[in-house]
Amino acid sequence: MSDDNVLYDSPTEFLHEVAEKSGRCVAQSVIPLDDGSYVCACSCERWEVIAPSRADGLRLARAHTGSLP
Repeated sequence: MSDDNVLYDSPTEFLHEVAEKSGRCVAQSVIPLDDGSYVCACSCERWEVIAPSRADGLRLARAHTGSLP
C-alpha cells in the first residue's frame, strides 16, 4: 500500500500489496467460526491462532505485529 490512508485503497490494491509482500506482516485477519471462536492469521504465514472473541483476536493480532499501545 502506498503511504496514503489505507481507507482510500481499493480491496484489489490492498490484495496486490499483500501478495507483493509475501512473508511479511502486512495484513492480519480475524474470522468468525461456527462455534463462536475466531481464527486469526497473518500474511506472514507464520502465525495462526484461535481466539475466544473478536476483541481477543484483534489484541493477539496487534501483539503479533508489535503494535500494542
